[in-house]
Amino acid sequence: MPNQKIHEESVLVSICRGDIDYEGIVKNINEGVVIIREGKIIFANDGFCEISQRVLDEVINADFGTFIAPLDRERVSRYLTEYIFTEHLSDRMEFTLPRTHDDALIDMKVSVVECGGAPAILATIDDITERRKTRIELERLKGRFESIILSMNEVVVSLSPHDYTVLSINPAAEVLYGVPLRDFTSGRRHIMDFVHPDDQEVMERFHQDLPKAEFDEAQYRIISGSKQVKWVRHQGYVVYSDQGTIRRMDHVIRDITEEKKVLEALTRSEARYREFFESTNDMAYVVRPDGVLIDLNNAGLKLLGFESKKEAFSSNLSEFYVDISEQAELLAEINEEGHVEGKRVKLKNRAGEVIEVAVTARAKTDDSGYLLYYDGIATNITKALEDQSNRVLRNAAGGLCHYLNSHLMQLDNSEELTADDMKSLDRLIEKLVQGENTQEIAIQMKEVMKSMHYFHKGIRSAYKRISEVTKAFNKAFQYTEESYVTSTILDIFKTYGYDQEDPAR
Repeated sequence: MPNQKIHEESVLVSICRGDIDYEGIVKNINEGVVIIREGKIIFANDGFCEISQRVLDEVINADFGTFIAPLDRERVSRYLTEYIFTEHLSDRMEFTLPRTHDDALIDMKVSVVECGGAPAILATIDDITERRKTRIELERLKGRFESIILSMNEVVVSLSPHDYTVLSINPAAEVLYGVPLRDFTSGRRHIMDFVHPDDQEVMERFHQDLPKAEFDEAQYRIISGSKQVKWVRHQGYVVYSDQGTIRRMDHVIRDITEEKKVLEALTRSEARYREFFESTNDMAYVVRPDGVLIDLNNAGLKLLGFESKKEAFSSNLSEFYVDISEQAELLAEINEEGHVEGKRVKLKNRAGEVIEVAVTARAKTDDSGYLLYYDGIATNITKALEDQSNRVLRNAAGGLCHYLNSHLMQLDNSEELTADDMKSLDRLIEKLVQGENTQEIAIQMKEVMKSMHYFHKGIRSAYKRISEVTKAFNKAFQYTEESYVTSTILDIFKTYGYDQEDPAR
């Protein structure tokens, strides 16, 4: 023991030379510090005790191998022995330090010191467990992010802020631009090479202004390698370094050609719908589920007795039903079937006059099935039901015209609803192609087909009835015993655009 004490004092003297308390400094630094001689620890600071979760008495004179996991023990022991006598070995190594509740991953930096006239290892021990976990997690997230980027349909490209060269680009570029990915990575091609000539100036300004704007978006055309013209939506982002300088500019480019086509078709469809809505002589309306009118054409204003649309939009359609149970029955049928065709109800205008109308309407829902509104056509059939005295034939013919118009509306409405079902079927087919829940999609497709069969049946029915009406009127034209009958019917048909000189019309 006296010799051991003299030895420890010599170690402390070697550490604590001069007036500076080196021992105190070493003991209080966060990293662990140990001196190892002949495999045993002859000095350890508080940092090492904290990392190893041992008290100082358990550390001093302990075999350093007990602080090394069994799988690393032989490797570390051999390294420490060789380091003393071998030059050019790395001064760092990693190993696992076993602890009571968890193991620590250790980064050890070593050097050789003289201790009591013999060489020893001075080791700095750093617990890098959390840092390694963070690094592994970052690498995992990076790998996941790269996997997502590689599988995206959108083109993701990073450009240099200095000369706009391509720093990186994902495989989706091959599909969009129709050229091999290596053309971009080698610098042979650039995304600007594919911009449509009429859009070149706009996109050059887009790239020039992006560093100042930090984020911007544009839509423009490209011409692919196969000479296809495509529309794309281009979003650009500025990415900064920790020093605040621009590191790169990231871009996400998406093919929106099909979206453009759908939007243009929708715009044309809406224009045709609005033209029909405003020009029809029947009342065309859009009403919220609570009955509040949100759109009404001029024919509807006149039918219900409104002075203006502003006045109409502050009203509730429920106020105009003669029998509120008819409204409940009408809405119940729409909600159950999705639509009604030629449903007769009685309305009263603001002057109190009773009007009988034939309603063709549908329920409009969003993609999740939530009811947005009802829209429909209400044809005034009151005159067809008035007294039949001297105007009986005229009113009968007028009623038939209204009847005919109702079936034409049925055809128009069935066509529009069938088109909606076809769009729904297209979306379901796309989901099926993408591998979504096939059983659920099949059930939904069955419902859509059921609806389409229903509308097809309605079209056939309307066509049959229109044919019957046409045949009946043809017979009426050939019946010449009463000129009053012929002239009355012809007068009515002239009102609806019939030309006597062209019977086939």
